Amino acid sequence: MPFLNRSLALPTLLSALLSLSGCLYDSAPSGPMQNIDTWVLGQWSTQDKAGHQFSAIITPQPPDHYKVEFQKPGGGYLEFDGWISRVDDFSILVLKSLNQDGSFGKCALYHYELLTQGLPPVGGVGANRIRLSELQLDASTRSLDPIKLRAAIRSALKDGTLLAPYDVVASRKGEFIEQKIFDLEVSTASKASTNASKVSDSALDQLNKLKELKASIKDVPGSVIWSKTGGVTINGETF
Repeated sequence: MPFLNRSLALPTLLSALLSLSGCLYDSAPSGPMQNIDTWVLGQWSTQDKAGHQFSAIITPQPPDHYKVEFQKPGGGYLEFDGWISRVDDFSILVLKSLNQDGSFGKCALYHYELLTQGLPPVGGVGANRIRLSELQLDASTRSLDPIKLRAAIRSALKDGTLLAPYDVVASRKGEFIEQKIFDLEVSTASKASTNASKVSDSALDQLNKLKELKASIKDVPGSVIWSKTGGVTINGETF
């Protein structure tokens, strides 16, 4: 399966924030095809391979849109209008750029998977993590109108080439390790900030070993996992 031409990837900053090298399309496959999915609402965080931390906030814009903000290094945000499109039974997260950086009106397209159901927040259903995977479409599809773009996606679905293949067993193992790393980082950061107790050398050693093990496992191509770090409250309702 060919990977996308990186010279035609998202602008550097946006690419870093998404931890993906997704491509921009002139059109989305369609407008919203379902109402708000509360799984994806909240505050999210991820790291790139260099250990740089990135964050995002997803809030609802009823009945079927999302406001998506990615925090920029040093402050400020990149903003997107988001919605769930669908080709047949395949769901696609669309992020339409609202930024005056040459990408305004362009769309990034991702498949998303909800990983590990979390405790349901008030008014909705939560997920601990979400995996975003870029669509593996040919560069010629970026300027297609919605009808032709849907046809290209449908064809890639039929051929089994729309998403990069990966080892399911290794992926699940990596997801488990990543969750353990996230839990340990939250625990050690909490102890360090409150000075409630000294972070033990054994905990730090375990964290370092888990990170080394995670680095040894091949990542899912064109994919990144975001971990939920908090909810959002809109008009008194928390997601």
